Amino acid sequence: METNVNRSEKPDSEKVDGGCLPDWEVADLPAPPPYRFGRAFRSVLGPGIIMLGASIGSGEWLLGPAITAQYGGRLLWIATIAIFLQVLLNTEAIRYTIYTGEPIFSGYMRCKPGAPFWAFFYSIIDFFGIWPGWAMTAATAIAAAWLGYMPQDADQNTVRTFAYLVFFACLGIVLFGGKIYNALEKVQLFMVVWIIGYLVVIDLFMVSPRVWWTVIKGFFSFGSLPQSEDDGGEIDWLLLGAFAAYAGSGGLGNVSITNYVRDKGWGMSSLVGAIPSIIGGQEVTLSHLGKVFRITPENLQRFREWWKYNRFEQYYIWVVGCFIGMALPAMLTIAFVPGGQAVDQWSAAAFQADGLAAKGGRIFWYLTLLCGFWVLFSTQLGSVDSVPRRYTDIIWTGFSRARKLKEHNAKWIYYPILALYILWGLIAMYLAKPFFMILVSATVGGYLLVITSLHTLYVNRKFLPKEIQPPIWRQIGLILCAIFYGVFGTLTVIQKVIVPYILK
Repeated sequence: METNVNRSEKPDSEKVDGGCLPDWEVADLPAPPPYRFGRAFRSVLGPGIIMLGASIGSGEWLLGPAITAQYGGRLLWIATIAIFLQVLLNTEAIRYTIYTGEPIFSGYMRCKPGAPFWAFFYSIIDFFGIWPGWAMTAATAIAAAWLGYMPQDADQNTVRTFAYLVFFACLGIVLFGGKIYNALEKVQLFMVVWIIGYLVVIDLFMVSPRVWWTVIKGFFSFGSLPQSEDDGGEIDWLLLGAFAAYAGSGGLGNVSITNYVRDKGWGMSSLVGAIPSIIGGQEVTLSHLGKVFRITPENLQRFREWWKYNRFEQYYIWVVGCFIGMALPAMLTIAFVPGGQAVDQWSAAAFQADGLAAKGGRIFWYLTLLCGFWVLFSTQLGSVDSVPRRYTDIIWTGFSRARKLKEHNAKWIYYPILALYILWGLIAMYLAKPFFMILVSATVGGYLLVITSLHTLYVNRKFLPKEIQPPIWRQIGLILCAIFYGVFGTLTVIQKVIVPYILK
């Protein structure tokens, strides 16, 4: 693949080739606070928490328990591979943002054949994956508390009513805060702490050491698959592929981390700005294009310091949080749900609640429903923001007409797209059941991981100077990520589409 020449010693007046979009201006890389492990919590913590809050509902709370309920802990090793492959994608996407101040989506728009093609390409594919499944599943938890039992088909209207309230609560949060990012960071931090705190207490005092060992062992039982009906029967590749995709973030959720890194101000992002909220964001601006730094010893040292923060957030916050968020609900499932049980469309939000109530009393039924609600609400909140956010950045940077708008007007692109997303969500709630929405979204998300892994690799090799390009082992990791999710997607299509067609 093509790489750019060394850009060292370029004066500020010069520009750097920006591919299919305008060239970058050159500036010095702002210095981060000197890295200390403890200081990292205070200085830059945020993007990883937002990403974790958005991740923890789909794979960790819904699909992980669905897998362990049906197959036990033997398939959790898939999550181990998925999380470590996804964190490579996350960090490599952030590499681009630290260098340019732009989200990785802007990097995609800079590639041939140009921004209109890639905007249309990603929009069409992503559209099939943005079903409001988390609002619906979160609503089933509220409806269960309201009704006194897990909802059924006859209770669909009650669930939909609560799902509307969930959607509009998410909307309310992103209206305020100056930077939309600020409100998200605070809300997601609260929910992540509450969720993990509750699950740790329950698992410590109500789950046996044998179950703990079963789950821990499952993360390292590489290659283990069901062999018989007693092991859960034939492998459901749709469920398994969805689990692999959403074991971390999945879909465009992984590379959307760069939008939050930009708004947090990492690297060159501090020279760019953020998307302002519609209320209280009058003084917040967002440049249409990023800037890149010249390659000097001082800037390279600063880049390495920023990279330490990137590594801290992704490995110590997101990876650790994903494993904890996967393990704790899986323990509840193995301990309190009969083995071999498939998850019902309407009980996915907290189907462990009945078993907990039988052992600890009715109060645990309500507490588990509340936990399930917070988990799924945090994921829906992440989706309500990330969908319009990524398309706003695609339009804001990628289209010449948008680049004529003043720098405080990004919100007038963000909020109309948000309104369209919410309108689609309200319609989609009548088209499919909650858990089915999650499976469809995750399947599309798996294919998007194939595409974004390879696209990110290409962008970083083409636009980044060789001094800060990823090492070979990381480039190989991105290729393996694409292969991993390509295999799951192919097996899903074979089992669910090709084989039924042949057997007709």
